[in-house]
Amino acid sequence: MVKYPNFKLLANDKDVTSTLQKELISITFKDEENDNADELTIKVGGEFARPQYKDELKLYLGYGDDLVYCGLFRVQTTTRNDNNILTISATGVNFSSILKEKRDITYEKISIKDICQQIASRNNLKIKSDFDDVSILSIAQSNESDLHFLNRLAKNYNAIFNIKNDTLIFTHKIKDDKKNKDLPSYTVSADEVSTLSIKHSNKTLYKSCKSIWHDTKENKTKEIVVGVGEPVLINKGNFKNEAEAKSKAQAKLERAVQGLVSGSLSMAGEVIFAGGTLNLVDTLEDDGEYRIKSVNHSFTSSGWTISLNFEN
Repeated sequence: MVKYPNFKLLANDKDVTSTLQKELISITFKDEENDNADELTIKVGGEFARPQYKDELKLYLGYGDDLVYCGLFRVQTTTRNDNNILTISATGVNFSSILKEKRDITYEKISIKDICQQIASRNNLKIKSDFDDVSILSIAQSNESDLHFLNRLAKNYNAIFNIKNDTLIFTHKIKDDKKNKDLPSYTVSADEVSTLSIKHSNKTLYKSCKSIWHDTKENKTKEIVVGVGEPVLINKGNFKNEAEAKSKAQAKLERAVQGLVSGSLSMAGEVIFAGGTLNLVDTLEDDGEYRIKSVNHSFTSSGWTISLNFEN
């Protein structure tokens, strides 16, 4: 039996799928890996009622009756053109004024996961984090919003940070020197895609990273190396202890070697989420694991297609 692409849309928990199907032009859903909010755009003709600002939309995609939840979105803008076509734009997170409010807080002797838990709690968010293995002696959030502070923390520790479905996500990209196995993984064959482009860059492939800092207690310069071999990436900074110097060196090495190979592909619709791992097979020379940076879904009367951007 041939399965047909299908969707379901709930507006404030009311199923509006059948009404939407009658005049649907397109549904596009853009899923991003990091701090950019996911975007949902719906175009519909006829007399489909204009939703209100901040109305909640829940999207499901799949085939037949086998539908997968894609996320919660809140309406941001609605535009009616030619007294007919209605375009509804919604984002996957409501960046509230609380999240953007500047604060002065110092976190001391605390894990990154616990910092995220505090921020999630004051913004009424759930949390998903595996950074309980990284502790910080002291870090200041000085005249800085929670959103900006988390972005800075994610960059310093090479983390995946986003807010999806009212959940603050702060997870390792690399764990125990390997792709984080807790991230969702998807296997795609090159034989199944309609387009595939893979680029190799001439970035330096660093084998190790050395952190150099001045220990004020012992009044001497210290260094620590993560990784093995040359070339060596040098990481200078004001580190409070060896543990911080090591964590920052590991994150800098991970960032430096990202993007040596990058690519894009398009294929028939599947529910694949950004931030997960793409296991690409059946290529001429580029089989392997990649990190999914973004996924674009397009659902029209012609069917459901997706396009992915990825890198190593």
